[in-house]
Amino acid sequence: MNKQQPVRLRDLAFELNLSVSTISRAISGKGRISDKTRVRVLKAIKKSNYTPNDVARSLRMQNAMSLGIIVTDITNSFFASVIKGAQSVSREMGYSILLSNSDENILYEAEAMQLMLEKQISGLILASVGNNGPKITQFQNLNIPVVFIDNTPESVQSFDSVSTDNHKAAHSLTTRLIEKGYKHIGMITGPLNQSSGRQRYEGFQSAMKEHGIPLRDEWIREGNFQMESGRLMMRQILETPIPPKAVIICNNYMTYGAAKTIKEMGKSIPADVALASFDTDDPTSLSSPTIASMNQPAVQIGTKAAEILINRLTAKHPLSHTNLVLEPVFTDGDSW
Repeated sequence: MNKQQPVRLRDLAFELNLSVSTISRAISGKGRISDKTRVRVLKAIKKSNYTPNDVARSLRMQNAMSLGIIVTDITNSFFASVIKGAQSVSREMGYSILLSNSDENILYEAEAMQLMLEKQISGLILASVGNNGPKITQFQNLNIPVVFIDNTPESVQSFDSVSTDNHKAAHSLTTRLIEKGYKHIGMITGPLNQSSGRQRYEGFQSAMKEHGIPLRDEWIREGNFQMESGRLMMRQILETPIPPKAVIICNNYMTYGAAKTIKEMGKSIPADVALASFDTDDPTSLSSPTIASMNQPAVQIGTKAAEILINRLTAKHPLSHTNLVLEPVFTDGDSW
């Protein structure tokens, strides 16, 4: 095949002595096809600089324009707001939305990504829970753009992303807590193999070090961003011989679980233990106590991610990658 000319599905079919439908199934992962044939097709795709663009375009033309969104927990208000923002832009630009939930599970995430390929989406917004490098590579080979939100993978090169400055947010939240007079501070982190969990922990470490306050390992627990995790980790922290006077918790669901444990143990917030959190802003003002929180601009994350995807899909010339970092927004509360 001539690498200087655009390569179409029928070009691949002729070169490999396969039908166009077989080529399509191999690329999308849809339908029955042997592993040997799929490998042959994907190897042929890699040989041409032009093939991914034209194959992906041919596949997308078979369906209406659609964007995929994979989030870790669809019930979480943060992700609900992200989806709302993305959908508002998508609807305006004529794109439909295909949504999937990974439940903070890397295997479910891989299954969701495979589904998106089978549905032949035009682009993907992904809140990743880990390193699904091979699947991400498959999207890249087909020139299906991916925009990462919330977590950004270390193993993937040259990608678009919309995130918040998690290090700055955690540093600021910790500093505010210290300025209120707290010195004995613990933390329930998110998963440290995810960028948001790791960066928030590092921001906490940095602020504590700047103020000359030592970290106490027994007051630090690694959670998984789910409510039950917050309950369990908070109980472990409060059962230490000398518990901390304040705890920073790295997302809203773990905070809800932690607050429940505090009440179950007969303690009160903030008299016995103060709380500060992330993404726990309550627009209803019905929660008691209200939690002091650093919040990601969730709707804006969704709108920006969708705009980046659609701009890339509609651009006539290659675009440089966009890594947009948004400022967190603090809301005070009576939890400290």
